[in-house]
Amino acid sequence: MNYHPLEILIIEYLAEKDITRGTFELYNTILFQFANYLKEHEILYAKTSDVLNYLEWKRSQGYSGSWIYNQISAVKGFYQYLSLNQNRLNMPLEYADDITEAIKNIRIKSGVSKPILTIDQAKHLILCTKNIRKYIWHYRDHAMIFLMITTGIRSVEIRRAKKKDLRVVNKQLTLYVQGKGRQSADEFVKITEGVKEAINDYLSKRKDNNPYLFISHSMHSNIPYLSRTFFIGMFKRVLKVSNLEETKITPHSLRHTAATLNLLRGGTLEATRQFMRHTSLSSTLIYAHHVNRMKDDSENQIESYILKEDTYSDEK
Repeated sequence: MNYHPLEILIIEYLAEKDITRGTFELYNTILFQFANYLKEHEILYAKTSDVLNYLEWKRSQGYSGSWIYNQISAVKGFYQYLSLNQNRLNMPLEYADDITEAIKNIRIKSGVSKPILTIDQAKHLILCTKNIRKYIWHYRDHAMIFLMITTGIRSVEIRRAKKKDLRVVNKQLTLYVQGKGRQSADEFVKITEGVKEAINDYLSKRKDNNPYLFISHSMHSNIPYLSRTFFIGMFKRVLKVSNLEETKITPHSLRHTAATLNLLRGGTLEATRQFMRHTSLSSTLIYAHHVNRMKDDSENQIESYILKEDTYSDEK
């Protein structure tokens, strides 16, 4: 199946929604991913079970809980629109019923739920991706991983970064970021000397006019920037090569890692809030609680107390 009727309906649906550019891009990506899934499985009119199978497939691919939440929200909103406008848009009767009505969205748990890297694992990942560099994509992967661990930058910000976003401010190389939609125009991260060298090594091998900082070097790619799906696949490959698959970390886990390591090294809450570009200190406190719990040795202290008391009782 080379074409799916949902594709034109997705365009009409998004054209009628009063949403921001960021939300438009998010929903456009999600809904066309769903349409492609239906095409690949030769499904013309999806059923509730097809949507559930699609979501389960997404989970198996390692997508985060927040991304699954967005997937469900987008697909449910789309099918609700189809059922309400089936008659007006003269669509087939198969769209008259909302097949997602019975599907409940997931509750996103607060706190640092994703695993993070230890300082030794973070060092290993940086050095491993550096030492295996041979092809241009190896140089790209190393530069991206190094950048994410040291700055806490989000994967979407990595994917949307352009060469022009690299600027020198007061003799400090910075990367101005964009990606989540709500950031101010002057948000940036500082580039360390090591990351600067890694980025320059990568860019020196580029012979293209693509404005994006990091791009796909596959001959089959037809988009100028890295897609979310591509990025997740790249990250899985990097973890496998680095023998860190058992950590089960995701790209966003590197952001959690950066925040936690900054606190562990002695960074203050306010410094970490600014480093992470959190609008509220409450977001940063999640990491502080995580760090304090890691430092808390209650379990071992309880064991020592119990055994000591036990020994004392036996002697009596």
